[in-house]
Amino acid sequence: MKIEGTLPVAMLALVGQQTVKTKNIVMVQQTTEQYYQAQATALPGQWIEIIDLASMTKLVDENSKEIPVSYEMLASTSRQNRDYLISLRSQLDAKEIAESEDIPSVESEDSIESA
Repeated sequence: MKIEGTLPVAMLALVGQQTVKTKNIVMVQQTTEQYYQAQATALPGQWIEIIDLASMTKLVDENSKEIPVSYEMLASTSRQNRDYLISLRSQLDAKEIAESEDIPSVESEDSIESA
């Protein structure tokens, strides 16, 4: 599951020998394992929230190519971008919950037998 957005302040990424500057992003919902794998990469002095947001977020260039966001890129970006990404993550969580509510539940054998 993913959600697209536009950062308030453009971010820079080095792709090969070229610098890409964009505000367009995509944020992808992580599995529990992906979440813990991202946290396992933490170095002393790094913040879990930044690791979490960076691992979920990719920049999108003018050719729709997705570019991973590193810890360093996100740590050095505007606070406005951080606030926006936190808000976008909340929207992504709400989208996941809403979509899961559309899935019909399966009754357990115990509740079927007692009916």
